Amino acid sequence: MQSRAFRLSAFVTASMAIAAIGTAADTFIPARGKVSIAKASPINTYALVPAIDRTFRPQPTRPENPLTFLWKAAEPRNPLRAGGMLTKPRAHAPETLFPGIDATGWVPPDPDLGVGPNQVVAVVNSSIAFFDKANGRMTFQRTFGDFFAGTGATSFIFDPKAFYDPLSRRFFVIACELESGTSTSKMLLAVSDDSDPNGSWFRYRVDSKLTVGDTSYWLDYPGFGTSRDLVGFCGNMFGFTSGWAGNMYVLLPKAPLLTGAAVTGTIVHDPGSASVKIATVSDTPNLFGLSVEASDRLRIQSVTNAGIQQTNVRVPAMRPPQTDVTGPNSLILDALDGRLFNAHWRAGTLVTTHGVSPLTETRTVSRWYDIRLNGWPAAGTTPTLTQSGQVSGPAGEFSHMPAIAKNRRNELALVFSRTNSATPADLMITGRKASDALGTMGAPVRVAASPSGFARPSQNRWGDYFGLAVDPIDDTTFWGIGMTGRSDGNWTTTIFNFKVSNYADFITPVPVSTISTLPSQGILGTEPKANLDRADNQVVTVQSQLVRGLGQVASLRADYTTSLTPSTAGALRLNFTNNAPNGASSFLYLWNYTRNTWEQIPVNAGSTFVERIENAASAYVSTTGRVSALLRVVQPLQRPGTYTLRQDRLGLEVAPRQ
Repeated sequence: MQSRAFRLSAFVTASMAIAAIGTAADTFIPARGKVSIAKASPINTYALVPAIDRTFRPQPTRPENPLTFLWKAAEPRNPLRAGGMLTKPRAHAPETLFPGIDATGWVPPDPDLGVGPNQVVAVVNSSIAFFDKANGRMTFQRTFGDFFAGTGATSFIFDPKAFYDPLSRRFFVIACELESGTSTSKMLLAVSDDSDPNGSWFRYRVDSKLTVGDTSYWLDYPGFGTSRDLVGFCGNMFGFTSGWAGNMYVLLPKAPLLTGAAVTGTIVHDPGSASVKIATVSDTPNLFGLSVEASDRLRIQSVTNAGIQQTNVRVPAMRPPQTDVTGPNSLILDALDGRLFNAHWRAGTLVTTHGVSPLTETRTVSRWYDIRLNGWPAAGTTPTLTQSGQVSGPAGEFSHMPAIAKNRRNELALVFSRTNSATPADLMITGRKASDALGTMGAPVRVAASPSGFARPSQNRWGDYFGLAVDPIDDTTFWGIGMTGRSDGNWTTTIFNFKVSNYADFITPVPVSTISTLPSQGILGTEPKANLDRADNQVVTVQSQLVRGLGQVASLRADYTTSLTPSTAGALRLNFTNNAPNGASSFLYLWNYTRNTWEQIPVNAGSTFVERIENAASAYVSTTGRVSALLRVVQPLQRPGTYTLRQDRLGLEVAPRQ
């Protein structure tokens, strides 16, 4: 694709007069040009052999470009204060956890992820990998040099981003490309052809060089996101030789990207903002960008092909990180410069996070914000800060590199690093329920730890960011990726999911309505049916019967009447405790009202319960709220002789869909 640069006139953003606490007068920056992007040839990941290639060429530490000099001073009478921590956890330990991409020879890793219906797409400097959500099995890993081969991309590809767009049901991936010798700045963009990343991707190489007067600039630290109709990226614009030109957006129509067609994009240049993060993903016609405008103000931007409408929101005062993060073994980690790390849109609200130093401390803590748009950018509307808090432990403890997301329950979650004099860098999670006191987060929960001897004082880059997303299937479960250290001083990544509210927060025990056995599979004892609701040493007995081809079989059916319907069923959990004889096998079934058949429920060895969460529960609930379960115990033929099954518990717990 032929490189095409635009000569854009520099201009100064109008000053913003504070109208009220948390607000500022709107300003507008018009679009400044168009860019045509010819499509590159698609890639089929099945054609790359081997599918998993972990051989890498080491790269130097990627340069960091701090921009804290842009922050304006805080207003002297700002009364806002950030909230703190709850004593109890609000993030349940990960349900699924598996290794992500291991060290690639780049520092830092810049890990991010997108989560689809069945797969996770993870990216780091400078590789991409696909994983099965159910078991963490890696199905693909290649360098971005391989992934974007044939597009004309050069060797220095960095700052990757990934996400899944539930509106178009596609994965989107970007990575910056820089070649200083030829003054080349490109953005590499790939779009999956469906919701499965394995297979074909449409690819683009977009010019991201900006020319203002006689100076050319390259794009660094990208923001990336989609709206209903747009795909956009932005970044800090640094001179190839010197200088800085603010932030530049490139906006692309979404529809042609979904078929691999050629597109024409729009450039909007904002010389007054820095380190802008685009919220992913929204169903509005515009994109939303956020950045730090002052030590007590965030800038919000609504971006369309016409240009940028922007305003300010007042937040609790803070400072950029005052010192590096320090840990044991002379460990020094970079806290960066107070830039926002990511942003997330949810039903008319924006959440974002970064590392800051409180006004009375020099250590770095993770600060977060929850902003209500109130219909903005519509005329006469103004965004307001709903709440803000910070993740801070005991004195001397750092929390850094946070990423944030909000789910459909209006629950917030954070993933971040924790470091202190005894802890090199733990990978942590926390969260808050919608009912919690404003500005508070639960006590942090550790996901993974760096080895105790980890030390890398000569290369202190950390992050530069982590990733957090919401599962598109239930729109509730959070998926995160973050880095920890290895014993050899290098880095690795971990992928995991977790909930803020889990099944136990909503469960209701349901008494047994009726019990029986199936024909020729046992004679039911006369114990009261209520004894099945709990373990109380009063049992229901079932005498086994000989079933040809199986052996001695004892079965027990339990029916329950619940208040749920298929549309409201969120989760079912069955508990059972019995005296199945040695050598016998236990099988658990639920009646599937969609298929009109008994369906075996997988039970792990040694497990005493099975849990069906979210969408899967609906098939096992009738329109009248009935749930039917069957426990079957089989003693093989080689061990003849009847036995009596003593069933002490066959209890059902249910939870409504949230």
